[in-house]
Amino acid sequence: MSNKLIELKNIHKAFGNNIVLEDFSLYVNENEFITLVGPSGCGKTTILRMIGGFETPDYGQIILDGVTINNIPAYQRPINTVFQKYALFPHLNVFENVAFGLKNFSRILSDIKNNVASKYEEERTLCLKALQSEKLSKEEKAEYKQRLKEIKHKIQIETNQEKNKLIEKKLEEVENKYTPILEDLDRQIDIEWEKDDEVKEAKNRIKEIKALIEEQVAQGISQSKASKPFDAELRKLNKIAVWSELERLEKLKKQTLKDKALEIKSAKSLMLNKKQIKEKVLEALKMVKLEGYEDRKIDQMSGGQQQRVAIARAIVNRPRILLLDESLSALDLKLRQEMQYELKELQRRVGITFIFVTHDQEEALTMSDTIVVMDKGVIQQIGSPMDIYNEPRNRFVANFIGESNIIRGVYKGNKQVEFMHQTFTCVDENFEVGEICDVVIRPEDFDRCSPETAKLVGVVTDIVFKGVHFEICADICGMEFVIHDYEIAKVGDKIGLSVDPYEIHLMKVYE
Repeated sequence: MSNKLIELKNIHKAFGNNIVLEDFSLYVNENEFITLVGPSGCGKTTILRMIGGFETPDYGQIILDGVTINNIPAYQRPINTVFQKYALFPHLNVFENVAFGLKNFSRILSDIKNNVASKYEEERTLCLKALQSEKLSKEEKAEYKQRLKEIKHKIQIETNQEKNKLIEKKLEEVENKYTPILEDLDRQIDIEWEKDDEVKEAKNRIKEIKALIEEQVAQGISQSKASKPFDAELRKLNKIAVWSELERLEKLKKQTLKDKALEIKSAKSLMLNKKQIKEKVLEALKMVKLEGYEDRKIDQMSGGQQQRVAIARAIVNRPRILLLDESLSALDLKLRQEMQYELKELQRRVGITFIFVTHDQEEALTMSDTIVVMDKGVIQQIGSPMDIYNEPRNRFVANFIGESNIIRGVYKGNKQVEFMHQTFTCVDENFEVGEICDVVIRPEDFDRCSPETAKLVGVVTDIVFKGVHFEICADICGMEFVIHDYEIAKVGDKIGLSVDPYEIHLMKVYE
């Protein structure tokens, strides 16, 4: 069962006299890829900006995990945004761009503040609402204002208490982590130091052997022949005489103490240390297939690579929700199509809820678990890509998502519909006998047949080659039909069309 992650409840938003959203409600499930699609000005970007904290609703609630977040600033929300123009820092390289948020923001501290504030949110909201009343006396207003100050003070105190508890816990974790490691290193180092006499003896014996070899070489015996009897002993002695293991252990201890100091500093500030930041940045770059690009300058990256950097920066600290505001629109067609699949695959791997905004129907169909079709601030239909495409609720959805032939018809009962002076079998039956309806047939759902046997006969008025298929326009009884077919036709040709019952979709007429 899906868990509701974020909900917009009865949202109203106006810019001056222009009402963008009125009584708008929508919820998004955890780990869902949901796309808001619609023409420019339909309100989809405004919704995204309100979820992200860049706009505030005039009234209504934005609820995250059951807590109203209207008054929580953007930087404190567990939500990141990939903008249309990416907003990368040109003076920073790829690594620095991705690491920027990790170096300058603590998600842990933000979550502590939000969790504490959420306990007082209901009372705070009531106080603010009460202060808007014109019926309050000065004394009552003063009481509400005083209570708001008290709430703010309590939040600060409790946040500090929770912060100190967490720091204490993290310091204890660091100590528990490094104490056994350092104790073991000290034990190994002591063992190596105990070998001191053995090392001296080994070095002295090596000197003796070398002297014997030199004497034999001086007598005319070759170096290899003179050394051969001592090879095995020298190998054994050299292992004892060389202090490389001790040096390695002491170097490792020094690095371990340095790592411990970094983690102590990180624990006290609730920020990540350099080592942790590097690990997270490299992991994020690997996710977006940019390993090895850490030192690359932003202006040396292609559009697709810059978009990947922007996504890596957004996901590096694992937000609960990732907002994408038409973030593929600046790419060329082929690259945009590639990124559609990559984004969907990335969303599956990282398990973050994606809320995507686009006016491109193909992007919506390709990437989404759920599509929200909007027009003039109103939701026209919500559903899976297949539901939206195959079962459009009204003319707007049918025309906006894909191409459609929409013909006015009459339901005759018993899964029969009449249009273009002919009766066809369909699969819809939730209509009254004699009810006026809209008949939707997608261009690819027509089959060409002999005009002599066809119920629909027309004359070709235009034809366009689309690469995979031909788009044929035909006049049938004074109405233009669009047909997609693999076989070419000529302007002026007479063609017949048939359509299977399950390819005929009926819509209610709302007029």
